[in-house]
Amino acid sequence: MNRVTVAIDNLNKIIPERLAKGLTTQAKIDELHKGLDMALIEYVKFQELKSAYAGVLLTMDEAQTVYGFLGNTVEHFNRQSVAVKSILTKLYVEIIEHSKKH
Repeated sequence: MNRVTVAIDNLNKIIPERLAKGLTTQAKIDELHKGLDMALIEYVKFQELKSAYAGVLLTMDEAQTVYGFLGNTVEHFNRQSVAVKSILTKLYVEIIEHSKKH
């Protein structure tokens, strides 16, 4: 099981439900999408950490999935869906926190 793709799939189901129930608006989702854009320095650090923790915190399949979503440029990542950007940003924070402890 690839935890990254499962989390993205789950969030992709939750977002339309929250919109339908009036718990959020498209404007808020659009604002979040823009707010989750990465700067180049963050992008490079995430690429490094993802590789360093492949096989440790991430399975090799999960690390490959992250690599695919990150792509070869920060612009590629910044064009991803809000679900992808949300899950990968959460993962990035978790890896940073783990790296500070070890």
